[in-house]
Amino acid sequence: MSDYLDEFLDKEELEPSLEQASRPAWVTNKNSSEAAYEAIQSLYSEKLRYIRNHSKKVDFIKKGNFEISKSEVAKVVGVKMQAIFHSVNYAEFLKKELDETNEKLHKAKEAKLAKRYSGNKAKTKDELIKAVRELKARDEQISATTTDQVLERTLERLPLDVKRRLKLV
Repeated sequence: MSDYLDEFLDKEELEPSLEQASRPAWVTNKNSSEAAYEAIQSLYSEKLRYIRNHSKKVDFIKKGNFEISKSEVAKVVGVKMQAIFHSVNYAEFLKKELDETNEKLHKAKEAKLAKRYSGNKAKTKDELIKAVRELKARDEQISATTTDQVLERTLERLPLDVKRRLKLV
């Protein structure tokens, strides 16, 4: 049953739940590493939601909208950034986790923008003009051949008395 439902979900939606089940070894509840890790995961889901709901380049000018900063994590945890990212024994692992999470967010942003700015929007004016001219020429050729074919079929299907009155026979 869950396999059936998983087909309708994006892989990004499944990742946070899988990561919560298996935490890294450096995360413990004895220090603030658990709170910092949870903060990164919750901010990741918020930023991912922002990326999904916005699709214009203008929406991504401010990095704070789609990227997690160290100060944001520190604010959520309730400690100073210097203390959590430099002074503790798990700081290196926390930085690595933050960098990996931001990399995922950048990929999601690029994928979202790639979907929006593809096709004719990505082409130059000269390329579009060339494509329109080619399509017009092809359409004229198709319409000319189809009108000739329609005329021939119509003349073939006319009854004999109508052909005689039109002096086609």
